[in-house]
Amino acid sequence: MVLEPKNDAQTGAATKTQTRLLIMAASAVAVALLWVLLFRLNRWAFSSIDVTLFISWIFLPAAIRMLAIMACDWVGALGLFAGALITNQADPTGGVIDGLVLAFLSATGPLLAFWCCTRLLNLPPTLTGLTAKQLLVFAVVGALLNAVPHNIYFYLSDRMTSPIEGLVPMFLGDLLGTMVVLYAASLALRLIFKRADSQRG
Repeated sequence: MVLEPKNDAQTGAATKTQTRLLIMAASAVAVALLWVLLFRLNRWAFSSIDVTLFISWIFLPAAIRMLAIMACDWVGALGLFAGALITNQADPTGGVIDGLVLAFLSATGPLLAFWCCTRLLNLPPTLTGLTAKQLLVFAVVGALLNAVPHNIYFYLSDRMTSPIEGLVPMFLGDLLGTMVVLYAASLALRLIFKRADSQRG
């Protein structure tokens, strides 16, 4: 009889752990799917302004990088890594190591940007009170910490003749892609709230 409460407590703890793991797995899968979806949308909409397969003057998936880390922390990074691994298959010249390195850079850049920005702006981990200007700082730092390591790797792997050759288009592409997605999301939310208010009225 004495053991029953302990067993119940253990069962409850195990259930909570399983639920938490399922939520984490679902979050990572959702991030990966969003990455792949935006990557393909970007290829369809902006292939005419691509510099290379991985550099475009507008790169929509860049928005997912910071949002995934903000919402899901390291689980978001796992999703980014998985999504980038999938989209890296579109590169006919890249090998397995190339794909792994590029996916690693796509996942760790926003993690580092998040760490830097929360300390630079003195924000809590929950990002309570985040303003539009601070969100712009996240977008800029995220684009910079993605473009620099990627271009260094492209140079070291002989894809580019200079480590700064694709720096400007990749930085601006990430920044513009992030702003386009955030603007579209804010516009969609406004329309949803406006429709909801009109239905109440």
